[in-house]
Amino acid sequence: MSFSVNTNAGALKALQSLNATSRSLDVTQNRINTGLKVSSAKDNAAAFAIAQKLRGDIAGLRAVHGSLDRAASEVDVAIAGAQAVSDLLIQMREKAVAAKDDGLDDDSRTALNNDYQQLLSQVDSIANNAVFNGKNLLTGDSLSAITDATGSSTITASVTSVTTSSLSLDTTSLAGGASVPNTAVSSGSGNPWSSGDTLNALNNYVETNFNSIYTGGNYNNATGDFTLLAEINTVGLGIISDFGATPGILASSGQFLYLSSGSLYVEGSGGSAQFTSSATSSSGGDPDAAVTAVDAAIDTVNGTLSDLGATSNRLAIQQQFSAKLSDGLNIGIGNLVDADLARESANLQAFQTKQQLGLQALSIANQTPQTILSLFR
Repeated sequence: MSFSVNTNAGALKALQSLNATSRSLDVTQNRINTGLKVSSAKDNAAAFAIAQKLRGDIAGLRAVHGSLDRAASEVDVAIAGAQAVSDLLIQMREKAVAAKDDGLDDDSRTALNNDYQQLLSQVDSIANNAVFNGKNLLTGDSLSAITDATGSSTITASVTSVTTSSLSLDTTSLAGGASVPNTAVSSGSGNPWSSGDTLNALNNYVETNFNSIYTGGNYNNATGDFTLLAEINTVGLGIISDFGATPGILASSGQFLYLSSGSLYVEGSGGSAQFTSSATSSSGGDPDAAVTAVDAAIDTVNGTLSDLGATSNRLAIQQQFSAKLSDGLNIGIGNLVDADLARESANLQAFQTKQQLGLQALSIANQTPQTILSLFR
């Protein structure tokens, strides 16, 4: 063993050991402070890259949770609206069935119709106001929600509209005085105009005013034929004028209207007639037709409720799966980067002790050169 005052090998070794202990102590302290054994790419490049990718997937799933929650709320609002509409339809059916009683006088039937029409208006009010986040599933809007972290997979759904027009209830009535929509009459030889309640309104008008419209014995009620062709244009123009169409459209091509077997026909060729609002007349009310229409509407709304319930269940299942998937990814990240704090606590005690011993060893090593002085006494 040589003695040198220029190089203190023992002190250098002690310093190296102390530095290594200090570095290990710093790593342990950082793990305790952050709770992570891989807090940056310097700690473990591969594990850090994998963890970052998984964190991106979890961020995508947070968007999925938000989308599913929004869609579930849309469905909940639609279900509430559809259930309310279903309840109203049941009340409407009660009114319609009651109006079929032949023992009722006109005033009673009118009172029932007033209630019926108010319920009818309420159906539209509920259907049009079942809105969430600008979407209304009950008036034709469709639902869409993303289901994966990339946003490429979706759940979509749509249901039958439950407005009165979609349910074919808007023209139903239990008593006279209900307004009827207008529509065009297309021309053509023997072409029947069969547009539901509008046709009924015109037929009722024609039947009520039959004698005044068809004068001179030129119309055979039994066969539905005109007998005096020379008077056809005049008769046709009279009907069209009564219903508010532009005069001359039918007369120019020899067209005319006639009633046959309960249907209104337009005869001739060329052009068409549009009945304006002035042509609207009372349908006279039809409780039987109202009951039939309400029953069909109830079936439709029940189908809508069934579809909405199934969609709600599907969204709930997807929400549960997405939550479990997110939890699984979080656990996977934890396995990769989380520190074992119990182990790190033990390491902290050990490294602190080693650091103190290292400092002591370095102090002893630094005193070694002073022993050389004793050789020169």
